[in-house]
Amino acid sequence: MQLGNSRVWDYAGDNYVHRLVQNKADGKPVELEPVWVENEEKMDSMQLEYTYLLTSQLEAQRHYFEDRLTRIETEALKQLEEMKEKTKHAVDERKQLEEKLNRVTKEKQSMDKKISQLTSKVNRIASELKDEKEINKCLRQNQGLWQQKLSIADKALKEVREMKEKEITDLQEQVRDLMFYFDAKDKLKDVPNVSSQEIQEGQIVIGEASGTSTENTKHRKKKH
Repeated sequence: MQLGNSRVWDYAGDNYVHRLVQNKADGKPVELEPVWVENEEKMDSMQLEYTYLLTSQLEAQRHYFEDRLTRIETEALKQLEEMKEKTKHAVDERKQLEEKLNRVTKEKQSMDKKISQLTSKVNRIASELKDEKEINKCLRQNQGLWQQKLSIADKALKEVREMKEKEITDLQEQVRDLMFYFDAKDKLKDVPNVSSQEIQEGQIVIGEASGTSTENTKHRKKKH
């Protein structure tokens, strides 16, 4: 007998045989009608089938979720290994980038030093160029004056050259006259009847030796 609902279970027939309910008038237990018993048995059978079906579904879902959980764990482990590998790779790249950054920083410092030196050199050259421009400006301003002075100097040099050339020509003529004088003197000193005064005056007449030939020689006296 089941105490909760006052039903009696038949183990031979494997079902409830009757059901006792409490009478409201005197409170005594009375047997329930067979039709109600059959309906109750059907309900119990349906409830049992539903319980079995629910249990089967729950078991299937348990296996499904266990398999899914296993796959998720496997995928999670795989992703974890991939993340570890990526993290290791990222750490290696970070070290390489740090080394590259240090190298680039040193190169930048060296380039900054060179740029500073070049800047100083450019400033110095610019200052020198400015000074040269000022000098060129002054030279251009004085160029006309220098050209005028040069023209005057060229003219004076030309006059001096012409004067010297004239003096040289005069001296050459004097030398030629002196050479002629000494040459004639040497040739006529042995001629008879020729005095020194005639040689100095440059007038000599030679008639007998050549018949009718007469030679007149003029000589410019030497300047004292």
